[in-house]
Amino acid sequence: MAQPTVMGEENRSIQNLSLPAEVLAFFQEQWGINQLHPPQYEAMEPLFNENNILLAIPTASGKSLVAYIAILNQLLNINPGSRAVYIVPLKALASEKFDELKEIGNHLGLKIGLGIGDATSEAKNIDDSDILICTSEKLDSLMRTRSELMSNVSVVVADEFHLLHDASRGPTLEINLTRLRTLRPNAQLIALSATVGNCEILAAWLEATLVQSDWRPVDLEYSTLHDRHLEPRKIQSSSLDSSPQILSPPRHLEGPLSHPAWIVVQDTIEQGGQVLVFVGTRRSAQSEAKKLSDRVKKRFAKEQPERLIELEQVAESLDGRNQTSMGELLAHCVRGGVAFHHAGLTHRQRQTIESAFKKGLILALCATPTLAAGVNLPARRVLVRDIKRWDDGMSRPLPVMEVHQMLGRAGRPRYDSVGEAWVLCKGTDGWQVADEVSER
Repeated sequence: MAQPTVMGEENRSIQNLSLPAEVLAFFQEQWGINQLHPPQYEAMEPLFNENNILLAIPTASGKSLVAYIAILNQLLNINPGSRAVYIVPLKALASEKFDELKEIGNHLGLKIGLGIGDATSEAKNIDDSDILICTSEKLDSLMRTRSELMSNVSVVVADEFHLLHDASRGPTLEINLTRLRTLRPNAQLIALSATVGNCEILAAWLEATLVQSDWRPVDLEYSTLHDRHLEPRKIQSSSLDSSPQILSPPRHLEGPLSHPAWIVVQDTIEQGGQVLVFVGTRRSAQSEAKKLSDRVKKRFAKEQPERLIELEQVAESLDGRNQTSMGELLAHCVRGGVAFHHAGLTHRQRQTIESAFKKGLILALCATPTLAAGVNLPARRVLVRDIKRWDDGMSRPLPVMEVHQMLGRAGRPRYDSVGEAWVLCKGTDGWQVADEVSER
């Protein structure tokens, strides 16, 4: 696969972008961004030439920043007074993008609208918005009933564009993009995708410049875990040279075979890191979080009681007058340094959990694959516990690309020299998926 050309850091300075000074100051002072990553830099020439772009780079490599630069270039430089549309596949992802773009909007005087449901309170925000973030389903509804909203659109971002292949989400996205390109043929289109096999075909369909790379901000070491035995299989390097990387030696972990996630969490406590545990369903995320939390709480009570005091404060902030049984369970889990994360959380619950995880208060987060789809919560270590899901009454292995996305959350830029991406192997399917992941 083509790699970006190696260039000096001075060329990739954010200061070299043709954007208003207040935008550059925001990126540097508020978000601490001084340099573009190599694939981000490669996207800049077609972006400022107003070409359509298909950006196909690994999870956590900085796709969103490219989209934000394209939006701000159109709204502040090329077409002041126009509108941007940012399409996302999931409500949880829409909420995260809303929070990020709201921060940009507050600094630069842009209004951000969010369309994820049918609430009448959304209508005014949508009408007034300079940047409209919405799910594919909501955009489909708006284009049928309020097509005039699209009359001044200058830039469209399609996030998680690889879901065009998804049987449930793909058709709506395809129809939306086709309709938008008909309504606004001159609008710039930025498609953000995981690395998939047929990028050239998709780029041709979009009439887009393809920017494709394997580059990552942090080295990623893929390993399999089977019966307490951890075996590193492959390193995906963050550098642009192709010299072979040295794998960590295999090692034996301690803990009960009946609870593999606890084996991993115990080791994580000893290493002083955090872990994302990906499971197949919301129910599994909640039950695993409770089991882990009860074990961690016992250990912390003996070894680090001061951590339980901090966690109690987070749990109390989750307790409210109108607490549901799920909310009570979440607070219970947090008291033991563990939380669950899925699309059923309220906006406030999600923000509280994500903030506590980013601060290092929460040790382990049990999540459904929703979290892998764009929600920016990396950890040094990721465990994919479930590599199967129920589909049409049958248990089927997850697509390798989906497993890659989950594992790609391992490694925090600026904090970790390597991300640890672990697949739990149970039976032949686990090994098969692990083989495919390490071969790609």
